[in-house]
Parts: sequence; C-alpha cells; structure tokens
Amino acid sequence: MKNSTSKIGQNSTLKIVAYFILFVGLLPATSYSQGYRTINAYMDDFAKNELYVKKSLMDYSVSIVESQLYTRTQYTAERIITKLENVNTILKNNNKGFEGNTLLRDSFIRMNEKTIECLKNGSLILSDYEYQSTLSLAEIGENFNRKEIDQAEYYQELRNYEADKRIFALTYKLPLKSGKGKNILEYNASQNMLFYKMNVMDEKLNLAIAAKDKKGLSDCLNMIQVMYQETLAKTEEYKGEYQDNSLNEANIAYSRFIAAQRDKLSDLFNGYVDEYNKLQSLKNQSSETNEAVAAYNEVVKVYNMKKNIFYSVFKDVQTTKSKLYDTWLTTNSAFLKRNGKIDNIYDNYAVNDKS
Repeated sequence: MKNSTSKIGQNSTLKIVAYFILFVGLLPATSYSQGYRTINAYMDDFAKNELYVKKSLMDYSVSIVESQLYTRTQYTAERIITKLENVNTILKNNNKGFEGNTLLRDSFIRMNEKTIECLKNGSLILSDYEYQSTLSLAEIGENFNRKEIDQAEYYQELRNYEADKRIFALTYKLPLKSGKGKNILEYNASQNMLFYKMNVMDEKLNLAIAAKDKKGLSDCLNMIQVMYQETLAKTEEYKGEYQDNSLNEANIAYSRFIAAQRDKLSDLFNGYVDEYNKLQSLKNQSSETNEAVAAYNEVVKVYNMKKNIFYSVFKDVQTTKSKLYDTWLTTNSAFLKRNGKIDNIYDNYAVNDKS
C-alpha cells in the first residue's frame, strides 16, 4: 500500500527549492554598469535591488507551496540558475566595486555560485523519498549526513556573505542592522530536514510491509525511534529562534505519529506475516488428506482474518498520516507568511542613521 510520503516528496521539493534562495540578493546588472559618487548611493542601490528580488522570491515561494506544482519548481530552478549565472558574469566584467573595494561584490558572487551549485546537484532539495527508501539503512544514514553537511555549508556561505556585507558597510562608517540567530531561510530548512528524514524512513517502512519483511519492519521502527528522539531534541533547541513555534509543534506532532506506528502496527503485522508463512508452508505440502485440507482451510481462515485486521488499521493510519501531512504543509506556508516579511530597505541598510 502506497504511503502519502510519495506526495510529500514532491511537495517538499516545492518548498525547499524556493526557500533556500529567499534571501539571496540578485543584483540587476544595470545597477553596476555605472560608477557611484557616494557610498550611500552604492548601498541604497544595492539594497533596492536586493529588496525587490527578495520580495519577488518570497511571494513566489508562498504561491508555489500553495499550488504544489512540481514542474513549476523545476522550471523556476532552471530560470534562477540562468539568471544567477548571467548576473555573475556581468558583475565580474562590469562591477568595479566602490572606490576599488570589491569585497561586497566578490562575496555576493561566491554566494551566487554556491546557490547555483546546490540547485544543480540537488543537495538541498529534499524530495527523493522513494529513491532513498530503496537503499540500505546504512546508505540512507550516509546520505542523511551528506545532505546535512551540504546544508550547513550552504548556510555558512550565506553567513559569510552577511559578515562581509557588515564589514563593507563599517569600512565606510555605515551602520548595518542585522538579525540574530537563524534567519527564516535557515530555520525553515532545518525544520524541513527533520521532516525529510522521518518521511524517508516511513517510506522504507512501507516497503518492508509490502514485502512482508518482519526484520525490515523492526529495523525501520527502531531507526524511526532514534529520529523521533532527534526531532524532540532539535525542536527543543529551535524554540528560542522564533516566538512563533507553530512549525516546531507541527514537526513534533508529525514525528510523534510516525514513531507511534510501532504500537499500532508491529504486533498486528507480525501476526499477519506469521500466518502467511504458515500458509505458504502448507501449500508446499503434497498431502491431500481430509485432515490436511481441513488444516489448510483453517490457516487460510486465520490468515485472512489477521490480514484484514492489519490492513484495516494500516489504512486508518495512512488516512490520519495524510491529514497530519496536510496540516504540516499548511502550517509551513502560514509560518512563512507570518515570519518571512520583507524588511523595509532602511531596516537592512541604515545609511541615514545619525547616531
């Protein structure tokens, strides 16, 4: 029986592709084809272009979460790659910085290059549930680690850019306001990573059920318990990042339900599979005596009963899981709308601050 995580894989892609580029400032090349007489003009123009693109990407990210169109996300990723590559080429050829200082330009280009790399190799796109579920648990664990390392490296590059931007502004005695802790982009990606890991293991669990694999199911449930504890620990850390803890709580609720499948399914599944194995053993016996036929029919009766009970419970679990997934998706979208507000230009570049 197919899990709702097949749909989740596509929907998470919609979020992650859009989310991890929300705060990358794409500078229109025309802005830097000219010289600047003052640092205020340089920074104001930089901020205006960055603000414009941030707002466009935020609006788009919300709409793409709601529309849930996978093909649209693929097209958008390709379009953004092309635009970033063009912007970087023009910046390298035409932007001489301010008074020869190219720190901001060079840092921006490096960040763009990292974004291009991540969009091309898919390291931050958490959508491959079905593929991951076909791998061994060891391979899945290795891939989880790789994705988390890639994610950390990406956001470190964004932090490097923000640090360089502050240094650049301070060089010209321009106070630059900055936020504390994880920005909305990194916070959302951290939450999505927890969600992704649970869904990969849940997809793996469903494969074990389809294969009537008792050991496979037990191993998956054990790994899910480990990940559930990880979710509890990390969401506890995330509580202080935002006053709005709705996404945090949605992740806890979803993970708790995935972990609770052990109590709902394990014993019923094992009983159903045991009867299935008995039935297969009797089928291989050549005896056709009345006693053998009666024993076979009794096993068939018990097998069907246990199978029907298991799949009745399993169906209910899948239905509830799908609803929790929809709740998670809605919560994620609403969280971004509430907390992903685009700041006023002078909240980022306080160039008129007289203090």
